Amino acid sequence: MKHVDVLVIGGGIAGAAVAYYLAPTRRVLLVERESGYGYHTSGRSAAEWTACHFDGLMRAIVLYGRPFLDQPPPGFAAVPLLERRGNLMFTVAGGEAVGDAFFAHAAPHNPGLVPYSAAQIHALVPYLRTELVTRAYWDPENCEIDVDALHQGFLRGGRAAGAETCANTEFHGAERVGAVWHARVGAETVLTPVIVNAAGAWGDPVAALCGVPPLGLAPRRRTAFTYDPGFDATGVPVIDEIGSGFYFKSSGPVLMVSPGDQTPSLPCDAQPDEYDLAVAVDQLETLTTLTVGRMKARWAGLRTFTADEHPVAGFDAVVPGFFWLVGQGGGGIMSASGLGDLAARIIAGMALPDAATALGLTVAGLSPARLR
Repeated sequence: MKHVDVLVIGGGIAGAAVAYYLAPTRRVLLVERESGYGYHTSGRSAAEWTACHFDGLMRAIVLYGRPFLDQPPPGFAAVPLLERRGNLMFTVAGGEAVGDAFFAHAAPHNPGLVPYSAAQIHALVPYLRTELVTRAYWDPENCEIDVDALHQGFLRGGRAAGAETCANTEFHGAERVGAVWHARVGAETVLTPVIVNAAGAWGDPVAALCGVPPLGLAPRRRTAFTYDPGFDATGVPVIDEIGSGFYFKSSGPVLMVSPGDQTPSLPCDAQPDEYDLAVAVDQLETLTTLTVGRMKARWAGLRTFTADEHPVAGFDAVVPGFFWLVGQGGGGIMSASGLGDLAARIIAGMALPDAATALGLTVAGLSPARLR
């Protein structure tokens, strides 16, 4: 039998991050069911950093983790983790009240956020139909995240500090015997005092395998596609319609387009729906002068939410030694550096640092007990 201090279930970016932060002081085993790490949500992310699209707990987490992304430890990644792109957010007729409320709520926490005129919009995105725009705001702080560099940096750094990672390995369940979990991992039994549930959309099923009551997690499907717009789209910022969630942006030299759908789903290998793709095409061709020919790629991913749509990072209120690290919704990549650090500190019994408490982050606020 193998003995470890912490067993992490899920090799996406959340699991990789908490393993990275724990590895210097704990014996960590990370297990991933798929053959590759981050196959599901982490590998299908829009790779965006923003503090404008979140409030409360999630905004505090992404702000807390930003310094790591700006300046990771030496050797963490061979390339910068962030590239500033900017974000244009706009409304169309009927969405003025939503736009005004968004700006009033977001501006105090994002000092660079400013209204944009039709002339400024045209200079930035000449193919956006400015005659349809009723409100527009520009956020210069929005960045593109190099997801692979971040994810691999966590995995590589965790291994270098002693963490063991196992892909293509099934977690079959665990029973609590005294103060120790007896976990069935692949063909062996692993003894550990702490299990970290970083299984994303599978968070509740993993909890059930451990006899832990579910949190009521809600996976939602989001669809996207890329296509060649007929020009080099490199550097096109994120363009969001505030009301619908529709957005497009550059993905290398092509454009990535999403209808911003949030379709309820069971945990699964999400696939794009033809109707959602058609909605995205219609939105793009309505709001811009662009037309969509052949799609280069299409995909869907699951974004998993808690009841209050904020993540949890804390020990279960009922079953000891079971740690929830789930519910990041659409902010899993951008929150990973901050949430992984906070989760590791809570698991280790450490106080949260001043930089976290200054943003209003607390152990109680992150705890799943708030959802029970």
